[in-house]
Amino acid sequence: MIAQNVIVVALYSPESGSILHVHSVTTFHGGRSVAEKEAVEAAYDQAARLGHVVSQLKPKISSNAEHAWHPCRIDPATGDFVSLEHPSLRVARAAK
Repeated sequence: MIAQNVIVVALYSPESGSILHVHSVTTFHGGRSVAEKEAVEAAYDQAARLGHVVSQLKPKISSNAEHAWHPCRIDPATGDFVSLEHPSLRVARAAK
């Protein structure tokens, strides 16, 4: 099946840009549409259930599914996603 729509909601610290919670919604053909507002509310609800203090987190929304699967942070100055190198790659490179 091919996804019709992807919404990635990253909840992050506006001071550091660290992403503390990621919530993604994937809609397939024939599935119920989910509005961005609903996805953001679900992200905050889920993060709160997991123990995060959500009042201090800001949402960043993306339609790029890779933002849900690859390590990244939010640049506090621009509000953009910034890819991070996976820690296992750093260890492998340091061993060489």
